[in-house]
Amino acid sequence: MDTQNITLPKPRILVVDDSRTMRKAMRRLLCQDFDVVEAEDGEEAWKVITEDHSIQVVFSDLMMPNMNGFQLLRNIRESIHNRINQLPVIIITGHEDDEKMQRQSLSLGATDFITKPFDSLELKARAKAHAKSEHVARKLEEATQALEQTSTIDPLTGLANNLYLREHGPELLSFALKQDSPISVLRMNVDKYGVLYKKKGKQVAEKVLINISKIISGTIRSEDTLVRIGLDKFAVVMPGADEQTARKQAEKIHQIMQKTGYRIGGARFRMTISAGLVTPTIREDLEFDEILQVAEARLSNAVSKGGNCLIFDEEKLATRKDEKGKKALRHQLTIDEALVLIKAGETAKVREQLVPLICNTYPLLMLANKELRLGLDGSLIQLKERLQKLKKDT
Repeated sequence: MDTQNITLPKPRILVVDDSRTMRKAMRRLLCQDFDVVEAEDGEEAWKVITEDHSIQVVFSDLMMPNMNGFQLLRNIRESIHNRINQLPVIIITGHEDDEKMQRQSLSLGATDFITKPFDSLELKARAKAHAKSEHVARKLEEATQALEQTSTIDPLTGLANNLYLREHGPELLSFALKQDSPISVLRMNVDKYGVLYKKKGKQVAEKVLINISKIISGTIRSEDTLVRIGLDKFAVVMPGADEQTARKQAEKIHQIMQKTGYRIGGARFRMTISAGLVTPTIREDLEFDEILQVAEARLSNAVSKGGNCLIFDEEKLATRKDEKGKKALRHQLTIDEALVLIKAGETAKVREQLVPLICNTYPLLMLANKELRLGLDGSLIQLKERLQKLKKDT
């Protein structure tokens, strides 16, 4: 029976130091057990880390040109990719103020420290221990990802995930077709989530994301399904929701998000969403992917406008004719709805209903003028006369 010798790959280690002599010394000590990759500064090291997925441990000096060890460590820990932000980083110190350097490195997420001149046995022991730890962590991550690929539950938020949406979205559409009932889909992205992740770190960003998922879950109807389909991406499928109902839901979510504040230490901030909503015309050959594509396109439009924006279906008119052929408003906007539409840049529907909107706010203007002594008596009388004339004309 023929046998074949199989050589297992050595764990790959990245050594970062601007001293060629130091890099050579570490390579000589580690090359028997490890595949050693070198970088002469943090900038070169960061390029290697982002491109080479097999790096398992990083040994880095602190004082280097271009990008120093502190900056490299910060980049690694703030990476949005788990493969990078979980890498063991062993800091090589040789500075006079080692304790201060170590405290600063530790605050940035250093895994371990080794002091120059280092002992060869100690260097190998640290490398083996952290390579093994990283290997176990990577295998666990791969197993978790494999489970997630077959699971329909998002592990972070407990919501349905993209697989669920792909499997059950067509079923919900099929039911809507059979019942000849409407269905709406809302696609949302959390604005500037990547910035939050980078500035505040994974732990804070995930806590905010969990809170956002709770806000949306508590806002939608019991028959709606909220799905997390990506890092900062959500979708709501609303069976039985016509355009008016779906818009109210989207606007309510948008408003609550704008009002919700977060505080970390002395820093206060808000997180907003961009969203695209579609209520398709029900037809026999309609595919669920078509609905998603339209919702994605409207979401992209909202993002391109700078975020914190809702994009609706603009093809349908804001008015309809009643049974007698007279024009009747499809939906009388509330003040809150009008303000949301104005902020989103969707002023067409607001302009069509300016007269009833101002009429509804007239009592508030009268009270404010009286209580706050605004001196608007003459202007309010003129406004009232003008509104009465406009109501007769329409």
